[in-house]
Amino acid sequence: MQNGIAIPARSAAEAEQDAAWWTALAAIGALTLYRVILALFDQTDLSTDEAQYWFWGQSFSFGAYSKPPLIGWISGFGTWLLGQSVWAMRLPAALFHGATAVLILLFAARIAPAPVAALAALSYLTTPAVALGSALMTTDTPLLFAAALALLAQERLATARQAGQGATGWALLFGFALGLGLLAKHAMLFWLAGSVMAGAISPRLRPRAGDAALAATVMLAMILPHLLWLARHDFITLHHVQDITRETGLSLLRPLSFLLQQAGVIGPVLFMAVLLAARDWRRTAWAAALTALMLAPLLVVLAQGVKGPVLANWAILYLVPASVLAAFWLARHRRLAQLSHGIGLALSLALPLVKVFGTDLPGPGGQPLLARYLGHGPVAHWAIDTAQDVGAGSLIARDRSLLADLSWFGAESHLAFRALPPQGRPAHHWEATAPFAPATDPLPALLLWSEGMSPPCPDAVEISRFEAPPGAYGGRSFVMLRLDRPECLAPKETAHD
Repeated sequence: MQNGIAIPARSAAEAEQDAAWWTALAAIGALTLYRVILALFDQTDLSTDEAQYWFWGQSFSFGAYSKPPLIGWISGFGTWLLGQSVWAMRLPAALFHGATAVLILLFAARIAPAPVAALAALSYLTTPAVALGSALMTTDTPLLFAAALALLAQERLATARQAGQGATGWALLFGFALGLGLLAKHAMLFWLAGSVMAGAISPRLRPRAGDAALAATVMLAMILPHLLWLARHDFITLHHVQDITRETGLSLLRPLSFLLQQAGVIGPVLFMAVLLAARDWRRTAWAAALTALMLAPLLVVLAQGVKGPVLANWAILYLVPASVLAAFWLARHRRLAQLSHGIGLALSLALPLVKVFGTDLPGPGGQPLLARYLGHGPVAHWAIDTAQDVGAGSLIARDRSLLADLSWFGAESHLAFRALPPQGRPAHHWEATAPFAPATDPLPALLLWSEGMSPPCPDAVEISRFEAPPGAYGGRSFVMLRLDRPECLAPKETAHD
């Protein structure tokens, strides 16, 4: 009793619920902080994709060659706020994944006891995909955040419908989350399909028609500028998607291989738990709803795998509902839950350490284990220094990887980095936005070329050569060519215009 008022004693069950909730929040905060601090000492370079995202973010646009604009906006804002550094580029990744884990915790706590919600959030945060995604900046990172936010908002809308109420605020948030996801990656369409399926199957994720219409309006308003950008640029992003998913012959091995790879994407124990939990999708309305959300991206990618190439992360959206679905099963198998989190935590702790202390670890083929994230700087610095020493105005390259590195490391060089003009449809962002134009680009012009390949200009003069150290370009040698007649690079169809 306090001040004459009787305060009911808390039960052991309530105390357990609170302990699980706060333990999960503390664990999410601690692991996120660990990833952020270790990233300060990162000894790796940006990958080609990351450097490309940074380049997109240097000018505000509603689209880019191969992706929607959100990744460029995030990368541009992060480096504008914190300066151009690898840490500033990758910091949002760790923060986004930490926030996504919190959203999963909030959603799962509304449909399950706190210990199950904690299992779901920590399962997500310690998967191999999230451990890697927190160490790099990829389009999957904001995509997963948007999906988790959409799931939470859709559940709140369904709850309001069951109570006979409208929920304008949650409808606006639902539409915002869907729009945000589509601005992150077009694969959010898979989530949208799963969301409709889940609402049709289960009342637990079925919003009022008016709320759904409002959410759809917000989503369309958010993506309209991107759709207009696509139309103005000949739907170049969709052409890219078409190119990478081009039919290569029917195969059942590709989808089977994709499924087996998921044990590495989300962890072997969690993947097993997801499969076992999904078997019982008819047991409860929530199991049916989560299974529908999970199956939508998986079935789309499996179908693509039958006719053409697929990558292991293309259905990554299923990780959000799968984490919650698997938590119900893992809660009944505590030792397997501990094993799953133990494996995930070990990987989550080790990966940032490898990026700081393990850049010399050997990998296959005699290259470093982290070869993809090493050796970008030496090639770019040699090329930039060579161009500056001879007073060049333009530095031209053909490969997307070289242009991404030149743009990142040469941001303060005042050189014009240009792509070899395409002979047809552009093959990457620089060919689409920065092809070399002899009549307008600053001269003299140099061409960065791979040794052993015939240069496009027969009278080009070699002025320097460089052998790449182990890493992304290990085993390759480059030459710098002076172009005394740069008009030789004009596309064949316009060479005589």
